[in-house]
Amino acid sequence: MNIGILLRTGPYSYENADVVYHLSKMLLKRGDSVTIFFFEDGIMNLIKDIKSPQERNISLMMNDLGERGVKLTACGTCAKFRGVNKEAIIDKATLSGLATLSKIVRESDRFLTFGY
Repeated sequence: MNIGILLRTGPYSYENADVVYHLSKMLLKRGDSVTIFFFEDGIMNLIKDIKSPQERNISLMMNDLGERGVKLTACGTCAKFRGVNKEAIIDKATLSGLATLSKIVRESDRFLTFGY
């Protein structure tokens, strides 16, 4: 099954990133394919310079998902508005636009949104 996920919240203010991480791992284990689109503040989960002493490192968790085969795409316009460029995000993620989000929704058997 193709599962699409939209993550709209940033790291450490909500537990959405944690839920997306653990849910994605479970879906992969079940044999599903997972694609995550990071939108609005959600793109901040991909910043590779996150420093999280004595906390889980969300960007490393997201990179782990990418290494496991999850497709990670972030809204390029959202990144631009937040001063984030391609060099600032983890290697396993790409920047794209809303046309990509539309394609993810269209190609997903199930689409989940994690927001405010």
